[in-house]
Amino acid sequence: MVRIAITGGVAEGKTTVLNLFRDLGARTLSADAVVANLTRPGTDLWNQLIRQFGSEIAEADGTLRRDRLAGLAFAAPYARRQLNALVHPAVVHAVQRWIAEQPPSQFPLMIEVPLLIEVAWQGWFDGIVVVCATPSLQRQRLLARGLPKPLVQQILRSQLPTRCKVPFADWQIRTHRSLEWVAQQVHRLWREWGFTP
Repeated sequence: MVRIAITGGVAEGKTTVLNLFRDLGARTLSADAVVANLTRPGTDLWNQLIRQFGSEIAEADGTLRRDRLAGLAFAAPYARRQLNALVHPAVVHAVQRWIAEQPPSQFPLMIEVPLLIEVAWQGWFDGIVVVCATPSLQRQRLLARGLPKPLVQQILRSQLPTRCKVPFADWQIRTHRSLEWVAQQVHRLWREWGFTP
């Protein structure tokens, strides 16, 4: 089966694009959803994160406070490297297992992998879709999610700019306009791949 990665920067619309492809028939997986599953209270990864970053990253019921974890991780490069060293291997293993478990299909497997280029995982895929928005729109979207301005600036500063990911793209989808416009790009790609919307 064809495996296609969807990547891009934070708040650029990767999940929206993934869901549009899912609605057309693609089998989809979000690396963010994988992380959420792997970090449920009591899991191995959850325990490792608590040991590394302290109990203040969890609510009383054990649910991870992603905002607190992000605040710690993005405040210092060393902390971010520690977080990545724990999370990335577990995510890669889970995604590989999901791929192996998929039954044959005429439609592609499409996997949202935000840090695809950063972890040099592009060789696992037959094609790469890079989702692009403008930096100002990324900032607006993150602020609209309720993130404090200093954290937004730290997140954007710490990430590989999407313009550095574009050279790895087989296809690009731009998300700085309406959802309808984004859907038209998705449908155009779907037809290019030989499928009917």
